[in-house]
Amino acid sequence: MRTKIKIITQILALSSLFALFGFIAMATQDLPLTAAADKVASLKILTAGFYQFNNLEIFKSPTVDEPPATIEVIQKNEKSCIVYENGKTNSPLPCVFNGNENSNYVVQIEERTTLLGSNQEPALLSDFAAGDHINVLGWLLADSKTIRAAVVRSLASKDFHQSFSGTIKNVTSDGFVLVLSNGDKIAVKTPIVEGAQITIKGVFDKASNIVSNVLSIFIKPIITLEAPPVEKPEAAPAPAKTPSTLFKNFLKVFGL
Repeated sequence: MRTKIKIITQILALSSLFALFGFIAMATQDLPLTAAADKVASLKILTAGFYQFNNLEIFKSPTVDEPPATIEVIQKNEKSCIVYENGKTNSPLPCVFNGNENSNYVVQIEERTTLLGSNQEPALLSDFAAGDHINVLGWLLADSKTIRAAVVRSLASKDFHQSFSGTIKNVTSDGFVLVLSNGDKIAVKTPIVEGAQITIKGVFDKASNIVSNVLSIFIKPIITLEAPPVEKPEAAPAPAKTPSTLFKNFLKVFGL
């Protein structure tokens, strides 16, 4: 009796073992582990950290004039592309790309972010436009797509705007003199001229049609559109003279 029980137990054990091997085989067929591993290995990302990104192209410029704001940028897939770990130029790292694709990042600009022009001069958020190239120093977040910027420097060759605060000393027909907090005096040429586009924030008295207690004046740059040159119509060819009767008879003689 004990021998029969032992034999039955061995048979059940072998059956369970074969069933387990069959399940593993089926799982291997349904879940190609090699392909899955290759797919994970092919997905390359730059780990979170503090980096300097150079020569990024602005794809979408900020939609507001003051921080906080975001800028969408493209990192071109080029062999010469590198990033600097911890912002140190002696620690270059190759840029990380997936295949032949470019890398896209969203640059977060906060009030504490330093904005610079191409010559390290202060710049404003409105100076950064689509198509410009920039360098960004900041923290790459865990999603490997968002950069919290500490410094953003434009590489574009143009004049950059600056922001000044002070007290108006006197007003002239050409503008006014502004006294800064450090005592410096600068002459400001008035941008308020006929044809200027401005936005004013203040209290509007609809009855008297007056804006008082002005908080801010935003002046848009004046863009002069050149009219296309007027093309002169080409002179119509002079009408051919009607052949004379004598010339017609001459043609008839020769069968023309």
